[in-house]
Amino acid sequence: MRARAALFILVPVAILLLPFGVFVADSAAASGRIPRNVSVGGVAIGGLAPDDARLTLEAHVSRLRAEPATFTVDGSDFVATADDVGFTVDIDAAIDAAMRQRAADGMVDRFGAWISGFRDPIDLALPATYDGDAIDALLGEWELQAIEDPADPGSITVEGMEVVTSYPKQGRAINREVATGIVEETISTLDTTDATLPVVDRQPRTTSADIDAAAARVAAIIDGPVTLRSDETGFLITFTADQIAQAVRVTVVDDPPAITIDLDDDVIGAILEPRRPEFEVEPVDAAFNVDLETNEVSIIPGKNGTRLDLPGVIAALLDAAEGSGFGPFPLDTGAEPDFTTADAEAAGDLDLVSEFTTNHPPGEARVINIQRMADEVDGAIVQPGETFSINDYVGERTIEDGYVAAPAIIGGVPYCCDHPANIGGGVSQFATTFFNAVFYGCYEDVEHTPHSLWFSRYPMGREATLGFPAPDVKFRNNTDTIVLIKTQYTSRSITVKFFGNNGGKKCTDETSDKHDIVPFDEVLVADDTGELHPGDQKVRKGKEGFTVFVTRIIEYPDGRIVREEPFRWRYRKLDQQITVHPCEVTGEPVNCPVQLPNLVGTAYEDAFHTLDGLGLIVVKVEVPTDSQKKDGVIVEMTPPAGEWAELGSSVTVKVAVYDPGDDA
Repeated sequence: MRARAALFILVPVAILLLPFGVFVADSAAASGRIPRNVSVGGVAIGGLAPDDARLTLEAHVSRLRAEPATFTVDGSDFVATADDVGFTVDIDAAIDAAMRQRAADGMVDRFGAWISGFRDPIDLALPATYDGDAIDALLGEWELQAIEDPADPGSITVEGMEVVTSYPKQGRAINREVATGIVEETISTLDTTDATLPVVDRQPRTTSADIDAAAARVAAIIDGPVTLRSDETGFLITFTADQIAQAVRVTVVDDPPAITIDLDDDVIGAILEPRRPEFEVEPVDAAFNVDLETNEVSIIPGKNGTRLDLPGVIAALLDAAEGSGFGPFPLDTGAEPDFTTADAEAAGDLDLVSEFTTNHPPGEARVINIQRMADEVDGAIVQPGETFSINDYVGERTIEDGYVAAPAIIGGVPYCCDHPANIGGGVSQFATTFFNAVFYGCYEDVEHTPHSLWFSRYPMGREATLGFPAPDVKFRNNTDTIVLIKTQYTSRSITVKFFGNNGGKKCTDETSDKHDIVPFDEVLVADDTGELHPGDQKVRKGKEGFTVFVTRIIEYPDGRIVREEPFRWRYRKLDQQITVHPCEVTGEPVNCPVQLPNLVGTAYEDAFHTLDGLGLIVVKVEVPTDSQKKDGVIVEMTPPAGEWAELGSSVTVKVAVYDPGDDA
């Protein structure tokens, strides 16, 4: 009896617990999926994983976008697509909303929500958006094409210099509010591709008085020229009345009623375009003004660039046209300078850290190059940690950039001036001056190369040559403050100054005597120009070769002294070159040309012996004379006296012969 009673109790309980067990199992299986019986815009996605639901909705939206709809307006049909009305769907928002359905707290509420999933379907609206302006424009086009007696809010146009008005009149129009809803619903619903849009009688809300008032404003706007000026750039422009009239555009809107007067962007823009370079300027870096007498540094503020503000110009033009005829020329702020005023201020106080001067003779071609490079480097700013290269900053020296041909060392020999390297010759003096400012400013020497030959105008071992692309002069700003490089020159000197803050360090040099001296030799070289005669010489001075050591000594504010690794440089020797006539290159004259003496007025016999003794051939030509005293005397010689003649060459002499004539 007890067993039967227990069975009688357990069976009903098991029957009651069975749905709950199914609920638990089903809930576990459906975890992370869209709840059962949920759809979006009529598309069932219940029970799907979010990624699968997304694919399903994307396919549905693609069909909507591909399916055109037909709209009937007063008996005329028009076709529109989803793209025409700016139709878009936020599928992610649809998935998020679907996942939140049937949410419940607690076991009992969750069980109830599970049960409702079988009997209560949920269809969420498709989260679609539309371009209201695009729909309104479509409806306006359809009205013009389909309705024979449309309502007209009126219009204002300018023909030539005349303001032409058209007043409002009653007619028929699409009911925009209702029609907009129909268009949106039709586009977002599959298989609903035909719809009729309601047409109603309409009395324009604009009035003739509104049209007249706006026309009076237009007449005032085109009444005369308008001048705009920019205080920022000084740019000034005057728009003629005819130009303004061509640009005027009036828009009359009925719902809500409004009349707007504007100027056509394209017309005004075309007028301004040829003058754009006058009002659009590039940004100007902040700079430093240095009083080179007192070495005081002040900041010259930087300026942003400017760009055309066409909407602002049109607004200012309209205001001025209805006012005094004068107004501002607005500009947009353009790009910031690379080096701003704030950057300059952040650099802190800049003091003279180092300077160096070298001298040169005035008036030489090389001075033009030295001063041109000084002008290009003047004002350069080197940021903390940055490496500065003269070649990178200045670029290749060219005639177009203001450089000229001048002597340069090419292959270890001074040379001038038909080699490409001669363009910019002499700038090594600037490089030497610059390098010494680096040296005494205690800045890090990255690259420098002394000349192959030593010139006494430069510090021995502490100098630098320059070519393009190499050798170069580079230094690194190894301080926390910018380095401002300033240059100045006279006809006889070049100076480079470094302004910044090197932490109070002071640098001096220790230069050794010459080591391993190699004297130069004397070398005779044959003249190949034909300019030198026997006995003439052209001398290029020689230079001895030697080795020198230069040590930079750094003294810190706390008294520490650091001696850097000595810099060693070996200068080449340059033999003294004596250019002579080719017959003298052996050191002894051999078959040298002779300079002809003046033999005119001497007796032929004497002249013959003189020329024959010089190794020359004498050609005698007799010419008559009526003077007995001139008989047998040389009256002319070719080549003339003073000319040079090669041995064995001939000299023609004209000898006077007395002819007494006929005494009969």
